[in-house]
Amino acid sequence: MLERLAERQDEWENMVRALRCPSHLVGDVVQEAYLNIHKYGKEHKVFTEDGEVNKFYMFVTLRNCLRVEYNNKNKYVLYETFYSEEQESVANELYEKAFNDLLRCIQNESDSWGAYNSKLFNLYFKTDLSMRKIAKGTGIGVTHIYNSIKRYRETILDKFEDDYNNLGEIEKTVNY
Repeated sequence: MLERLAERQDEWENMVRALRCPSHLVGDVVQEAYLNIHKYGKEHKVFTEDGEVNKFYMFVTLRNCLRVEYNNKNKYVLYETFYSEEQESVANELYEKAFNDLLRCIQNESDSWGAYNSKLFNLYFKTDLSMRKIAKGTGIGVTHIYNSIKRYRETILDKFEDDYNNLGEIEKTVNY
């Protein structure tokens, strides 16, 4: 079961990053989720009937592991409380679709910047490498990387601020 989950390690790490987890904790949170699934997970909850990974189950598990990592146990939500297979929440589906659309738009935007900028963007935002490590590995100056990352953030915030705010409004409608 864990081998099948580990095949999508990058996707789980991206989910944890989307939850605003500091990059130095991302791997720990994902590993903690694997341990919890190994200990408590039931195969019929982790995988759908057609054998695909239940992304929502993984999202809830990763989010709960992140909260435990921050010692916010009072906000811990059980999977059974949060999600019922008989009654899927339309708001949850809307949020997931809006979130995935936003990520896709950001990826398309970064891809339109050309190979150099796109690679630098992906190196910084999709890995846990610091600016200094990127500079050392690529031979690019730290100041140049800092200025580029700052420009990328500003561009993305300018173009996608409304989408991000709409995502927050959808999130408020989700029943936690």
